[in-house]
Parts: sequence; C-alpha cells; structure tokens
Amino acid sequence: MNELLFAGCAMEACALLQLTCTYTLRLRHYYQWMTAASIVSFHLILFTRNDLNLRVAFAATCLGVLLLLPVFRMLLGAGNSLLMRLIGFLYLVIIVSHFVRSVSIMLLHHTIDHSLFSGSLVTSLAYLTLNLSLILGGTGFVLLLKEVTDEKLLNLANHDDLTGALNRRAFFERTQSAIYRYARKQQPISLLLFDVDRFKSINDTFGHDVGDRVLRSLSRHILGRLNEHHLFARFGGDEFAILMPGYDEQQSEQESERIRAEIAASTIHLPDQSLMYTISIGLVTLIPDAYTDSERLYISCDNALYGAKRNGKNRACRGQYLKEL
Repeated sequence: MNELLFAGCAMEACALLQLTCTYTLRLRHYYQWMTAASIVSFHLILFTRNDLNLRVAFAATCLGVLLLLPVFRMLLGAGNSLLMRLIGFLYLVIIVSHFVRSVSIMLLHHTIDHSLFSGSLVTSLAYLTLNLSLILGGTGFVLLLKEVTDEKLLNLANHDDLTGALNRRAFFERTQSAIYRYARKQQPISLLLFDVDRFKSINDTFGHDVGDRVLRSLSRHILGRLNEHHLFARFGGDEFAILMPGYDEQQSEQESERIRAEIAASTIHLPDQSLMYTISIGLVTLIPDAYTDSERLYISCDNALYGAKRNGKNRACRGQYLKEL
C-alpha cells in the first residue's frame, strides 16, 4: 500500500512540474530514484525495527519531500498565475502538515493510535492532510490544467505557428491599444513594415522548406532585438511588422538600420552552399492622437515599403502618416 502511496505522490509531483513547464528528463530520473529509495528505505525500517510510529513518520517525511520541488516552482516561478500560486500555497500547507506530523510522532515516545476515531491531534492532522491532498489532486489539478490549456489556445489564436510572431488580427488589436496609450501621453510611436527581397525566387530556386527556414531565421534575429514593449507580427507570406512605442524618428531609423544590417549579414547553411538574404523596410513615425487609426498607419507604412523596393531593395524608406486615404 505504501509503495502505491510513494509512487502516486511522485507522479503527482511530475504532473505539477509539467504544468509549470519545468519538467525535464533529468527530473524524471530524479523522481524515479527518489521513489525507489523511499520504498526500499521503508521496507528496511519494516524488516529491521518494525516500529509503526517510525514507519508513519518516515512516510510522511518522504511525501513532503517529493512535493517540495514542484511547490517551490509553483510559488516562485516567474510569470506564474495567481491560481497557480494559490494552489502552490495549499500544497505547501500539505507539506508542512506532513512534516509536522512526522516531527510530532518522533517527539512522542509512546505508541500513537493511528485509527480514524482515536481523537489524537496527530491522527486528526494526518486525515486532514490526506483529505486536502485528495481535493487538490482532483479539483486543483483540473483547474490548473484548464488554465494552462486556455493559455495555449489563446497563444495559438494570437501567434503565427511558423515564426512565433503575432498574427495580423492580434497585432492590430494591440497596436490600436498602444496608439490610445501613447496619444494620452503625447509620445511618438514608430511602425516598421518589411519583407524579404526576392522571396519568391528563393522559394522557386531552393524550395518552400528553405523559404520557411529563411522566415524562421528572420524571426529569431528580430525577436532577439526586441524589448517587452515592442510588437512583432507576421502578416502573411514574407511580410512582417514591428511596432516600437516611444521611438522617435532618429531612434526608429537607427533600429531599422541595425535590423537591416544584421539580416544582410546572416546566413542560411544549405547542404551544398550558403544562402544570404536581405530585407526592405518601410517606416512611419508619428505622435498619435484620438483619431489615429492602425489600418491607416499600416497603409502609410506599406507605401514607404514600396518606396524602398523601387529604390533598389535592401534599404529602409521613411513615409508619412496619411490622415486621408
């Protein structure tokens, strides 16, 4: 029976670690060894001393230790939700209960009646801990699983699967919100719109798989440069956009040139050759007001991008926000 208890607690700990996205093969091996060591040690106590109190104290300690790591990561993990921290705190109560039970048993030098109706404080604490564990293992885990699933579905709905960038709908929603915020603060925003030069030729020459590698490479370079306030999106095909709230004309020009130069120096390694590619950029900077529209901002930036294409590609071209289209 205790073997199943140790194994079940270890599997519960692994499931919680998976919900925190920190479960690894190394942790899997750790819990396998911990479970085996707990079972072997428990049977050594059974065969050598056969002391009921010692066995109960050892089992309570092992259960608390097995849950310690996932609870620590639920409580202190960066970006964890309030629900995850709440469930982590309740699990912490369980761990403390296990340890208190173990210490109480070892400090009392007489035999404790472990039956349900004994009325002892230690036994009542044990059954309270067991019931709380069952509730958390069911309801709490289901709530956490639903929360994680909802987050994944929301991420899939808002992001491009190939590159990890925002999709068009999510980008425009967040851009319009940023426009309202910076209009109130009377601070500038800059939009960069760009695509890969001669991308159709890359697909036709090397195949769409290489084209996808180019898009993923481009996205990695861009994501490595952005801060938490920037918005990066793929509109479709090889067209991308970056919104830079707070960036004036000079800052946006400097950043667009850094991006253009970094992409031009990057290389895609193929089996028999290396492929280099470039991008053309259109950019628009303005101090938004209550009437600034994200769609108009996009069209204005798209006109600037066509200007960069007409002037020879692999360059940035600045445009002006068109209030009337």
